[in-house]
Order: sequence, then C-alpha cells, then structure tokens
Amino acid sequence: MEYSYMRVAEADKYPAELKNTVFADTRGDPESPEFQRLLTVIQPNDSVHIPTLTDLGSSLAQVCEKWQQLLDLGVRIWLLDCPAAGKDPAVFGELLQYISYSQKRFKNPKHRTVIRTKPGSSGPGRRRIELPEQFAQVYEDYREGRLNSREAGESLNVSHTTFLRWSRQLDEA
Repeated sequence: MEYSYMRVAEADKYPAELKNTVFADTRGDPESPEFQRLLTVIQPNDSVHIPTLTDLGSSLAQVCEKWQQLLDLGVRIWLLDCPAAGKDPAVFGELLQYISYSQKRFKNPKHRTVIRTKPGSSGPGRRRIELPEQFAQVYEDYREGRLNSREAGESLNVSHTTFLRWSRQLDEA
C-alpha cells in the first residue's frame, strides 16, 4: 500500500476518499496527530511518500525521530525532493543522526575546538616581523621625501602597510 505524509497550511483540504492514504498535519502543530495515525495504519513493506524532509519536523532532532519511527516499522520511505534517500533509507537516517549529533556538539561550548598557543607566543596567527636593522635609515629617507611608502617597504622586504604601521608606532612613541 502507498501512503503520503506532509505538513500543510490547512489539513482539511483533501477529499474524504484520500483521508486513508494522504496524512496531512497542520504546520506548527507539535503533536502531529496525522503522523501518529499513519504509524498505526502502515504495515511493513508499505511505501510512504514525503514531499520534503521538513515535513517530518521543524528541527533536525524531530526529523531524525520520525525517520527512525518509519524505519522501525519496516516501510519504504520516498523523499520526493531527494530521490537518493529512497535508495537506502537506513543509511540516510544514519546520516541525519550524524548531522544532528554534530550540530548539538558544535552548539555545546565545551566541545568547541580551542586554539592553543605555544608558550612564549603572542597568540594565534602569524608571528610579528621584527624591525630590520636598516629601518632607521629607510625611515629617515621616507621622512625626507626621498622614498614613498611602497619604495620604503620594498627596500625592507615588507609590504608598504607594514612599513606605515611601523612608522606610525615610531611616531607615537
């Protein structure tokens, strides 16, 4: 037997003759009474057609739970907007559970990756470039207008923005 399950804006829009094959819950109804009724009607080896994964729930945990309930009954699940899910629903269910687990783990601040720094380092990121020995002479040429910031940076093998930052720090000191 083939059944359909979906969430719609208004569940009463289907003709009476479809009530036994089309199960439609109203969006936002946390109880999902039609899904519960579907679970009582459906038999092993029956098919359930679901238009989209979000019809099973508003959160990934709800989707995983309902997917597993259908798998436990031994039914074939056809996810209409993802045909690959119908090829091996058990593997797809495991994938959903893994994504749900990863999402919960990522949200938990205890499990986030912490960037650790080596002793003596200033923190994450690149090391600071030390002032070259010839900086004083190049800075003097820059101040007197013999070099612009790009030429000064090139002569020190750094970018012009690094040279300007060093110059600004020297001027502020």
